[in-house]
Amino acid sequence: MPIEPVHRTRGAGALIGRLMGLLLVAALPVALSAWIDPGHLVPLRGSEREIARALAAGAYVTNFANYDDRAIEKYLVPLRRGRVDVLALGSSRTQPLTASAFPGSVFVNGSMQGGMLDDAIGVYGLYDHPERRPRRVVLNVDPWVERNDARSGWLSIADERDAVLRRVGVPASPLRDRLKLIRHALSTLVSPEYFRMSVFSFRRYGPEGLHWRVTDRAQNAEKTKLPNGTVVWSDLPADNAERVAPEFATLMMRDGRVPDFDWRAPGRRDALERFVKYLRSEGITVTMVLVPFTPEVYDVFSRLPGAPVTSVERDLRAMAARSGARVAGTYDPRRAGVVTRDFFDGTHLRPEPLARLLSR
Repeated sequence: MPIEPVHRTRGAGALIGRLMGLLLVAALPVALSAWIDPGHLVPLRGSEREIARALAAGAYVTNFANYDDRAIEKYLVPLRRGRVDVLALGSSRTQPLTASAFPGSVFVNGSMQGGMLDDAIGVYGLYDHPERRPRRVVLNVDPWVERNDARSGWLSIADERDAVLRRVGVPASPLRDRLKLIRHALSTLVSPEYFRMSVFSFRRYGPEGLHWRVTDRAQNAEKTKLPNGTVVWSDLPADNAERVAPEFATLMMRDGRVPDFDWRAPGRRDALERFVKYLRSEGITVTMVLVPFTPEVYDVFSRLPGAPVTSVERDLRAMAARSGARVAGTYDPRRAGVVTRDFFDGTHLRPEPLARLLSR
């Protein structure tokens, strides 16, 4: 009966062929996401280096938001001339902060999109040298800033972050932390949401995506980065925040950082305080900035169980007093004297009221 084994071999081969075909079909969306890569998750650093050179030459750069701004800063810092007087660190909530808030000073805005404490520490590490060390650090402290999770994008400045953590005395596992960020990036790359974003980017901008470009205008259709790091938003309507803030408050509650402001990774409970004390020990003046939220968002945050935004602010003020840091601003928009129209959206304050926080 020689035929029967042949039939079995063909059946097994056909099954393997079908499985391979299914795997190939399943891999196509991931391949497209990796090829288009609208969020630049695949770490190719050529563009970030070119953006840094353009900024160092004094150019404005627009369409930069999907690039790795930590890598841009890493390449840019060695190209800056002279010592910085005031260095701003934080998230996108302080990116609109301009040099006009610090007249007569050399100002650099090192705030990062989605910036957390690890990002601030890593960016500061780029300047933690006697010839670069700033005289003053303006540290944006969001209620969730101390969460050490995979949402942070500090992989490009991991060496600087690790070095400062050692000096500060905060325990860290560099390899484990890096792997956590890589796992998060990979899970994002293979997600259906990222595939849909890739398809949208391909249809609208082609295979090259939305490419950065140099411009002679500070304000453009997309956000624009100035040579000192300040980010100029597009020209949104004056009532934009009033229209989007109510829905924005609901969306913020779905953000994994928000429902539990008090969560800390093991050994990280006092990381912010240790960082501030380290800056003070280096002779640096530290101003902790509490950027207000719109009333709609603040009212939601103030009703959170466990650690509402009111208790977070109280604890931060006590910590600042222990550490010798000054506090500017407040999360409470009513105490800060701002209204919804003073914002771009639900959480990002426009530059003029943001500068006023620092002048009080």
